[in-house]
Amino acid sequence: MKHKEPTTVTVTGPAGRLMATVEGDGGIPVLFVHEISGDRTHWAETQHGLATRSVAFDLRGLGESGGAHGPFGVEAAVEDVAAVADALLPEKFVLVGHAFGGAVAGAFASYYPERLAGLLYVEPVGDLRRIPKADAEAWLENFSAAKYGGFHEHWLTPLLLQAKEKTRALVMKSLRTSRREAIAGNMESLFSYNPDEAFERFKGPTHALVTATGPETLVAQKPALSHTVLAHASHWPMLDSPQWFHTELVRFLGHCKHAH
Repeated sequence: MKHKEPTTVTVTGPAGRLMATVEGDGGIPVLFVHEISGDRTHWAETQHGLATRSVAFDLRGLGESGGAHGPFGVEAAVEDVAAVADALLPEKFVLVGHAFGGAVAGAFASYYPERLAGLLYVEPVGDLRRIPKADAEAWLENFSAAKYGGFHEHWLTPLLLQAKEKTRALVMKSLRTSRREAIAGNMESLFSYNPDEAFERFKGPTHALVTATGPETLVAQKPALSHTVLAHASHWPMLDSPQWFHTELVRFLGHCKHAH
């Protein structure tokens, strides 16, 4: 199969233009959703290695996408995913979501289960509704205009402990260029997001690729969720171990194809 080079496409989203990168051709299409302070460049290496058609885009207010004034959050991001899917993916596709993007993917799966051939979580967020309200509010205070300036260079540090230098550089670059309002709005919405709904409504192939399995993670809270663990990597497995990530993604696509 001839590999199609990446092309940049503009999609009209509910809150402004959404910038997407489309690459590859044929197969079950894949749509990637990045994490809370990321952008579509986090998927560039993954997209480049795939033989199937894939789409990665910048959520509103992040990367090169418009919609800087929001609204932000899981529900708003689902609308962005739907707009991109409507414009670029007429057939069933596999939805891949990283961290916050995993919550978005789960929410999309609960609303539009019939549109998906598979759901792949990457380092998905656990159920943050379990966190005491006072603790959640104290955490969110860090994302206020008053505190964010001194805080934002540090909040990803624990997640980057095992990161390769290249990963750290790309993650910090996208963090520095991400709007505080978008990050704060997306973060706040996670504390009321219900991850159970995806499992109740989407019955197709579902899997998780993770580097952490502590009690606060979705894979610990959902023991029935099939998952593969990558040891000694950061919260960004597709950047730290692109070959491993590619192999696991292709394996999952094969599973979706047979279940189709």
